[in-house]
Amino acid sequence: NETVQTRQTVWAHINALPALYFVQCGRKSCPVPWIMFESENPIAMVFTASEYALTAAKSMIEDGENVRVVGLPTNAASMYMTAIAAQGVSEVCFDHGPQRFDASMDEVLMSLDSLSRF
Repeated sequence: NETVQTRQTVWAHINALPALYFVQCGRKSCPVPWIMFESENPIAMVFTASEYALTAAKSMIEDGENVRVVGLPTNAASMYMTAIAAQGVSEVCFDHGPQRFDASMDEVLMSLDSLSRF
């Protein structure tokens, strides 16, 4: 059972990072954030390191040459996530893989907002 304390620890770790990483697909001129579908639910894919992002993308996206990893400082990441949420994506997966951490978009935005108070 995931405790509140465990989640707070994870958020503290995420918030301490200099950047969050996103995979973008498609042409550079009109990149699309990588959204994965699990049982019909769209899930935004977010990574805490560019290597994780690249590894996951290469293992799951067929068209590898049209994939880019973009690192955004946390306040920009928060705005990027807000834009993804506006498209109806309500779940987020951090570091897809054995150590993945899932959260609702609301929780992510609340946690990221609490740190962009500069």
